[in-house]
Amino acid sequence: MSSCLCSLGLMAQQKPVIPPAKPTDTTHVSTVKPVVVPPKDSSWLIPGGLRIGVDLSRIVNNIYYPYRQEYTVVADLRVNTRWYIALEGGFGNTPHTDSNYTYKGNGMYATLGFDYNFLKRQFPKEGNMFFGGLRYGFSHFNYEVPTYTIHSPYWGDQLSGKYPKTNANAHWIEFVVGLKTEVLKNFYLGWNLRERILLNSVKTDNFTPLAIPGFGSGNKTAVFDMQYTISYVFPLYKIREHYHPPVDKKKIPKK
Repeated sequence: MSSCLCSLGLMAQQKPVIPPAKPTDTTHVSTVKPVVVPPKDSSWLIPGGLRIGVDLSRIVNNIYYPYRQEYTVVADLRVNTRWYIALEGGFGNTPHTDSNYTYKGNGMYATLGFDYNFLKRQFPKEGNMFFGGLRYGFSHFNYEVPTYTIHSPYWGDQLSGKYPKTNANAHWIEFVVGLKTEVLKNFYLGWNLRERILLNSVKTDNFTPLAIPGFGSGNKTAVFDMQYTISYVFPLYKIREHYHPPVDKKKIPKK
């Protein structure tokens, strides 16, 4: 009995054995930097300015259609991240002569509207655009027929005359879709497609204008056209853009 008590006393006096701690493995430490989310009130500046250029397609058009000589200047002004004010202006001259008549016409035209950039920027200073827009167009022009000749095979004679100078106005709207790409610093190449719809009639009982400056054929109420432009941006100002955190839309559980 005494030997058992001695054994219990010795066991109570012994300290518990604690296993040694395993060494920390530092060979697989993550090097991925945490994503820094901008605070709600953060903002930055993006370049804004006036972009001015010329329509190169009018030069090609003058070669293939000598009776339609037009020269167009294009411009846009950046309002914010997506929106641009767009305007164009130019001069048109329409000389034409054949065996039946001689035609002379000229006038000025202008359009005013807006463009919306659908392209999401990859970095704050990116200026490339894939855009759609709407324009209102106006043209004031005059035309005349100094001489014309009507041949009559039945009677074997001809009738000659002239049509006096006439002033006219044309109004239209046009829908635009296109691209603009920065090829050098502040230099852009672009192209766009557009559909023009005439809002008023310029046809007359005596003589319809051969062409409406800025619009196209005087015999049509809707025309399809294309532009190819080269332009330069004058960085006159900057636009402050604010960070808007994404809204966490919680899903409503179905009943």
